Amino acid sequence: MDFEEQDCRWVFLGFESPKEGQPVQFWFDNLTEEHRDAIKDQLAFLQVTPRAIWEEPFFDPLIGEEGISEIRFVPIKSLLAKFYYRIYGFFGAEEEETYKFLHATNKKSRNDRHGKKIAKRRLRELQNGEAELHPFGLDGKSSS
Repeated sequence: MDFEEQDCRWVFLGFESPKEGQPVQFWFDNLTEEHRDAIKDQLAFLQVTPRAIWEEPFFDPLIGEEGISEIRFVPIKSLLAKFYYRIYGFFGAEEEETYKFLHATNKKSRNDRHGKKIAKRRLRELQNGEAELHPFGLDGKSSS
């Protein structure tokens, strides 16, 4: 399938609140350049991939998790560790072509209950008008 023919271009937005600032942007900006580049490569692929074919191993809809889903990244190996990065988020309205980042982490357990709990709380804050979204910067510098 030729993804460019689909004329798809996802916009990534990040969670922002008065008490937490831009936590996913902060997380991303503070990764090493090598790790940021690996994440950017995968996000660039998803950015032009129609939603209907966002699937494992790069995406998990997290059925039963109150509307949140998970972008999965290829494990990054270093001399001292292996990094299993995840970004929890949710899709905007179908016509928007947006994916909203709620929480990002180096997943250390098979079922990251703690990370999903943070994402769900942030989703509720957005729904209650206690937080907002900002354009997510992939250049390694915060947009604020």
